[in-house]
Amino acid sequence: MNRSLREFIALGSIMTGIFLLTVNLFTGVSSFWAIYPVALLLCPLVWVIINDKKKGSIVTSSLFVAFCVVQNWLETPHYFWVVYLLPLAIAWPAIVCAGMAALRRSFSYYVSISVIMYYVMLNIYFEPRFLWCIFPIFAFVWWPLSISLASRPLMLGVLGAGWTIIFFAMLNMITTPNLLWAIHPIFVTIWWPVSVYLAKKPFRFAVVGAMLTITYFSIINYMLSPDQLWAVYPAFAIVWWPLSVYYFVKRPVEA
Repeated sequence: MNRSLREFIALGSIMTGIFLLTVNLFTGVSSFWAIYPVALLLCPLVWVIINDKKKGSIVTSSLFVAFCVVQNWLETPHYFWVVYLLPLAIAWPAIVCAGMAALRRSFSYYVSISVIMYYVMLNIYFEPRFLWCIFPIFAFVWWPLSISLASRPLMLGVLGAGWTIIFFAMLNMITTPNLLWAIHPIFVTIWWPVSVYLAKKPFRFAVVGAMLTITYFSIINYMLSPDQLWAVYPAFAIVWWPLSVYYFVKRPVEA
């Protein structure tokens, strides 16, 4: 990092911190909300001052945890919410200190599994009635998955879409089992592997995409208003997609 960029980040952090503190003081000190963004601004400031990635990440993460512990103790001493932030505060300097080793599959598996197990235990201990640990599980699985399949886009698309579908299906079942809303993100997710597999086959992509979209609208029609067949209208418009691709893309190439 060159000197100009370091000075820019430092001055920008200081100016923004002073501005937020001033606004907080002039608008009312009953709620000292500026301490949160100012504390976050200290992280890049300390990073620039130390000018060392590894040491900077350790010091910054330590300051962040210390600030959260103090705020937890001052505002909600009866609920120790800072424990939810500890994995992220530890994972960041660990990744920075690991350097190129962080790109290895073994490292990604180790860190992801450790963080997932930590959040699962927190879920069981603090709030066993609601399975909220599926959110960090869903997020951290992407790291080893993307590293393992970085050179295989189709397999990444298939497994990534499958993992996303499982997540939304579970979330739908846990939160609102009487309302099948997961079909909407599932429909969007399916386009990922389909587009990768048929990227160089425009006509087949159009046919499969049209069939997929018509099926989606048909299911929505059946779920919401089975007595009124309105899905035929978007289906008619969608059919024009493969039809136009066939006559204006596929046939001219074959000719």
